[in-house]
Amino acid sequence: MDLTDILMQLATVTGIQVYQDICIDEDTDKYITCVYQDERPALCANNRVLADQCDIYVNLYTPSGFDYFGVKRQIRDYLEEKEFVINSIHSGLEDDISGNKIRRTTFDCKYVGFRE
Repeated sequence: MDLTDILMQLATVTGIQVYQDICIDEDTDKYITCVYQDERPALCANNRVLADQCDIYVNLYTPSGFDYFGVKRQIRDYLEEKEFVINSIHSGLEDDISGNKIRRTTFDCKYVGFRE
């Protein structure tokens, strides 16, 4: 299951660059990463898999003083509009590579889709 096109549209929705797995721009202070955690059968019948479930983390990274609540709602609403189920959203401060504080807001999501 490839959800890359849907997830990359978060850049258009939020105005923040999106990367798969890791940000490659060391100069940016705001970015989004998408990490595929797991993919497995979700629905089986007649000895075949009919649908798969994909577990994905969408991470929003922002400076510690940035008011991230509006962007958080944009991401949540977009993912739900695209039929993702959000299990949880949690935020916390952590150190970036330079030792500065950065906020990571993680959307723990799942998506179930039928095989074609």
